[in-house]
Amino acid sequence: MDRIAAMNAFVRVVEAGTFTKAAETLDMPNASLTRLIQKLEEDLKVRLLQRTTRSVTVTPEGAIYYERVVRLLAEFADIESSTTHARMKPSGRLRVDAATAIGALVLVPALDDFYRTYPDIGIELQVGNERTDLIAEGFDCAIRAGRVDEQFLVARQIGSFGFTTCATPAFLAAHGTPTSPDQLSALPTIGMIPSHAGYPPSFPFLYDDRKDGLQLKHRLVVNDTNAYLAAGLASLGIIQAPTYSVRDAIAAGKLVPLLEDWPQPTIPVHVIYPPNRYLSAKARVFIDWLVELFERDELLRRR
Repeated sequence: MDRIAAMNAFVRVVEAGTFTKAAETLDMPNASLTRLIQKLEEDLKVRLLQRTTRSVTVTPEGAIYYERVVRLLAEFADIESSTTHARMKPSGRLRVDAATAIGALVLVPALDDFYRTYPDIGIELQVGNERTDLIAEGFDCAIRAGRVDEQFLVARQIGSFGFTTCATPAFLAAHGTPTSPDQLSALPTIGMIPSHAGYPPSFPFLYDDRKDGLQLKHRLVVNDTNAYLAAGLASLGIIQAPTYSVRDAIAAGKLVPLLEDWPQPTIPVHVIYPPNRYLSAKARVFIDWLVELFERDELLRRR
């Protein structure tokens, strides 16, 4: 038995949660994967996994083994990757998942810079505001704003962003300009359904070093960043959007920033990827490029 292959298979089962999903990511028959794990348990003389018809859970012994094996595989992959990277120019297809606004307003406009350095890397970029199962769907990495709560994933912070409360000049002419957050409850506001785009469930402001969210009765709630910004530009209400997403509209006079004396919290941005997956040269250089991209932008750099 190839012990490293067996270790990798075990880790993939733990992260995927089922033998079926793990077998798909490993591109091997379910029965072969089952036999491989059984042989590993026989050699170790310990039960690593508890199996049911619907899912797989890790035994206490399996959890300890998992933690040690992940570190071992990561070190082994790093050795191979650094050696390969030193003698090969990165190439191939990279699958990336990102929130809609970050993908459309941050990544895509900057990709020409990336391609000038790495012309042989092709990128498949999936954008959306729903969380993707990286392991089950075969993504190399994902860019997430806000809380990262997936298990068994490496999360590296690459930046952060703040929010700006704003509205159109026409809306303010019709409804008046609020001078404190408490006045927002009497005005039409637009809400964004929370997601991995980083939008909170309410309009947060910092009160006495506390994070408080105003529980507003929004006249409209949407689940898409483009629709959210469009609603604000259509004078349907006040919005609170990532500052980087409204800076062009503010510069053009289409939106007016509000309540600037009332600080709003910043949201961290992470790139996440499976810890045991072979971090190829193309993934490594892309992640390094992301770090530099966010650092260059004062509205996106890490705080």
